[in-house]
Amino acid sequence: MKSLQNLIRVHKWKLDEKRRELADFEEMREGFLARLHKLDEELQQEIEIADKDPELGFAFASYAAAAKIQRENIYISIKDVEDKIAALNEEVAECFQELKKYEIALEARMTREKYSRDRAEQTAIDDMAIELHRRKSAPL
Repeated sequence: MKSLQNLIRVHKWKLDEKRRELADFEEMREGFLARLHKLDEELQQEIEIADKDPELGFAFASYAAAAKIQRENIYISIKDVEDKIAALNEEVAECFQELKKYEIALEARMTREKYSRDRAEQTAIDDMAIELHRRKSAPL
């Protein structure tokens, strides 16, 4: 039983590690999405500034090209992180299934041991009852 408890503890630790790793990647994805939103806001501000001042309009073209490249890089990073998140979700599910398998095995073992103890206890009680009945029924 001790070995199953150790296996359960190890698998719980593995599951917790995978969940932490998954949370880190989800946080990273949120950071990329926030950066993308900020880039959109900056681009909108630059458009407004370029509309007001024609001289700055010439510089806007190079800014827009750089922003487009940056946006594409962020999308690639988001895609990579989402792929990693999908893989980690599968790993978390596998770790959870392994943990459940050992927990169910431990529970079954504990149930069998309890049944065995209860049965032995009942047998001892029955033997005492039979002995008491035999003594009462015996002629004096």
